[in-house]
Amino acid sequence: MASDFKAVIFDFDGTLYDNTGIGPALLLSNPIRLPFLLAERDTRKRLKGRDFESPENFRRDFYGRAAKKAGTKQETFARWYEERYLRRMARVLRQKRFSPRPQILEVFQALSQRGKKIALYSDYASIKERALSCGVPKEALDLCQGFYSSDDFGCLKPAPRAYLQIAANLGARPKDCLVVGDRDDTDGFGARLCQMKFIQIKTKSGRDVLDLEHPVMEWEDFAEKAIKG
Repeated sequence: MASDFKAVIFDFDGTLYDNTGIGPALLLSNPIRLPFLLAERDTRKRLKGRDFESPENFRRDFYGRAAKKAGTKQETFARWYEERYLRRMARVLRQKRFSPRPQILEVFQALSQRGKKIALYSDYASIKERALSCGVPKEALDLCQGFYSSDDFGCLKPAPRAYLQIAANLGARPKDCLVVGDRDDTDGFGARLCQMKFIQIKTKSGRDVLDLEHPVMEWEDFAEKAIKG
């Protein structure tokens, strides 16, 4: 693994744990809210890559579209999403099937000891809480310089603004950043738009590889290389 970078932006869902099956698990955990769950996931897919310029604009458009699809009022959907959905996601992540990748702490320690800044960037908010729920060591999270979500920025992956802002917050130029994620269509595409390096982590679901120029690795291989430097 190339070491000519100053900061690492890790995706969370699918990267620090294998999220294969998370959709069905969420649906089964609360079948009474099936229309809300389906509307949330479908709306997020349809808006992939959109930049709404602010969190307020994003929430207004996202909640409006999802509420219409779910057949409910916008305020009702927004309240469910903000007060219940992310908490339920954290509870689902406590299931043993969604255990964290091995050696996350050792990877983060090795990167930090070599002066690399670390950030987590997810489509969904409450990243630290969800990471703790699935068993990511608190000591590893304490080594991170920032936790970011699409909700915070008001844009969805692979929109470049979020990646550029994270790089700026970490004090690194885009070309000095490495993005580590499981999806080439979001994490990888966003990295390429910003001229960042990208490593794709394999998952059980077998994510598509759109660009053949970047490494595609098992997490265990990535961890070994990261620890060894």
